[in-house]
Amino acid sequence: MNEEPKGRVEIILPGEETDASRIWVATGAGRVKVVKLSPWQSLIVTAALLLFLFLGFTLLSGAFLVLLIIAVVAGGFAFLAGLLGLRRPR
Repeated sequence: MNEEPKGRVEIILPGEETDASRIWVATGAGRVKVVKLSPWQSLIVTAALLLFLFLGFTLLSGAFLVLLIIAVVAGGFAFLAGLLGLRRPR
């Protein structure tokens, strides 16, 4: 079997410039750490994300219900004003 390399590996030392395209360019002292999660850790992260989604949808639904109540009350006042014959002066 003749295996050809899939890509070219290039080591770029800090401060060295190159013409190669870069995927990630970071400035500052921060580090990115990628870790492999165990099945239990994955379950905990998934549960936390689902909890945040549930809380967000609950808050949005609550806000919608408050707006719905306000719209019903305003519509009721408009209906009563129409029954009583109250008109805005022009």
